[in-house]
Amino acid sequence: MDTSPPQRLLETPSWLLTQIATAASRRTREVFDSVGAGRYHYAILCAVEEFGPCSQAEIGRRLNMDRKDVAQRVIELEGQRCLERRSDPADPRRNLVRITATGRERLDQIHGELTGAQQELVDPLTPDEQASLIAALQKILGR
Repeated sequence: MDTSPPQRLLETPSWLLTQIATAASRRTREVFDSVGAGRYHYAILCAVEEFGPCSQAEIGRRLNMDRKDVAQRVIELEGQRCLERRSDPADPRRNLVRITATGRERLDQIHGELTGAQQELVDPLTPDEQASLIAALQKILGR
């Protein structure tokens, strides 16, 4: 029995993206579970590592995350000594979130585990096609 989806769906970008996102989400969740982390933990560590000390509000804006989710994950990462909050010298009423040495190690660990899962996702493509896919997705996202 043929289990192929209808051709109209195979020509619909939103349907294709949804199917790929579902498969990618399932696989990355397995990776996150195996290292005891979550996608928000990883995203926050990536943001603070790349952009330097920043407020929780800025993290939320950059990652399109709800402030409450950011606050909860920052508390969790602080408890793991991956992040620390310190007063902003320019505005003592505000805290800035900084990555720690432990946080950098944790980020590298998670990234290393995710790299294999990401490669599995794009394995059917040549390296040039992989680069083109990433560029096209970034363009769609508006970067």
